[in-house]
Amino acid sequence: MSNAFVAAIHSMQNDMRTMETVSQNMVNIATPGYKRAIAIAPAFGEALAQAQAPALQAQLPAAVSSVLDLSSGTVKQTGQALDLAISGDGFFELETPEGLAYTRAGDFRRDAQGRLVSQQGFAVQGLGGALQMGPGATIDAQGRVMHDGREVGQLKLVRFANPKLLHKTGAGLLQPASGAAGTTDPRPELQVGFLEGSNVTPMREMVALMQTTRHFEAAQKLYQGYDEALGSAIQKLGQF
Repeated sequence: MSNAFVAAIHSMQNDMRTMETVSQNMVNIATPGYKRAIAIAPAFGEALAQAQAPALQAQLPAAVSSVLDLSSGTVKQTGQALDLAISGDGFFELETPEGLAYTRAGDFRRDAQGRLVSQQGFAVQGLGGALQMGPGATIDAQGRVMHDGREVGQLKLVRFANPKLLHKTGAGLLQPASGAAGTTDPRPELQVGFLEGSNVTPMREMVALMQTTRHFEAAQKLYQGYDEALGSAIQKLGQF
């Protein structure tokens, strides 16, 4: 296949991956604690070196990947006693069937067993395991579970030295890369009755979507133009 065809096809495939990333961000504009993904194209120097390497010339260039934007979302007051927003860095720890996972979404509820759980039903972890919330129990700004003026539990917050090593799971939660262990925050600071929103900015995502669409259209025109030129050349050769 011609190099022009390969370049156009690969460009359109990368644009499709970018549009999928942007679309996922747009869908989660209203999801509490959601962290937007940023599509990242390989560096020009990396792509050029790969193209010049004889052993790699038969392969396609590196595909678009994505990284997480871990900046904080806007915090809004809800007045709900079990809505919690983290002040500063850190993540809530949840127990899932796939192991421990982490989130900034603090829209919790109490389940039938008296546990504090996420909206998906995953148990929120305290220092001693799943956090129990008996009738009348509350959580204060230091993450302490209080009942009748007594401390009966402590919410666990986890910090990571390099949060960029976190990756998304299928449930939209975050899990660390192998070997990237977190540390328990000894002095958590929470805003009770508040909720951190998504850090997706609609205008920014719309601009990215339009740019990607225009780039896809340009690559499509390149493919069609080269195909027409090639077909015309073959037709003229057949006339001789």
